[in-house]
Amino acid sequence: MIRDEEAIPFYKQLKQEILDDIETGKLKHGDKLSSERELAELYKISRMTARHTLSILEREGVVERRVGVGTYITNNKIEMDFITFNSFTKNMLNKGFIPSTRVLSISKVPAKSQLGKRLKVPTGEELISIKRLRLVNEMPISIEESFLQDKLFPGIDKLMKDDVSLYQTLEGYYGIVLVRAKENMQVTFSDETDSKLLKIRSDSPCIFQEQVAFDSKDREIEFSTSLTRSDIVKFYSELSLR
Repeated sequence: MIRDEEAIPFYKQLKQEILDDIETGKLKHGDKLSSERELAELYKISRMTARHTLSILEREGVVERRVGVGTYITNNKIEMDFITFNSFTKNMLNKGFIPSTRVLSISKVPAKSQLGKRLKVPTGEELISIKRLRLVNEMPISIEESFLQDKLFPGIDKLMKDDVSLYQTLEGYYGIVLVRAKENMQVTFSDETDSKLLKIRSDSPCIFQEQVAFDSKDREIEFSTSLTRSDIVKFYSELSLR
């Protein structure tokens, strides 16, 4: 450790040391880290500094602290392309993961002003709301809610079950194929209800997305929101410069 703490705080040095060990392969996903006491003794720092470092790494999704067991490397993030428009199920299968979906609720709701504008429908028109929990390898990663015009999809509430693809249902039963989407995202924090579903601490940083999906006739078909764990998922994009 560089002892001039004014130049580089000890917790930042320790954090970088652990990240370097992960980068070089010295530490791998599933490996157990030294305890706070062991880190403090090894690097000649206080236990409070070691604890602070591990807390930061936990918030960033690099480690998982298991009560009574220890701290483990969990740097095994799921990469999702936010440029390519694709279904969640197909996206995860293409990456070798096992996706699953749990339906949380299906209800009919009137379109409020902003929601009506997104779907180009009058305020008050009846919509179908489908709220689902997305899991990868049995680990919850996001909460999604989709809004569709009820008159376009009669009986869809009977079709949507656990592990049923919404987009495949729209295509197979209603002949509507979604081909593109407009999306925006921002960083937010989970509330108590969402945190319980995602199995994270309250006020954990998450990625909030809003999306409008269009069919081949350029009609606004679906408006959806999603709240995604930032400790598990990493978004990326590939851009061509020519």
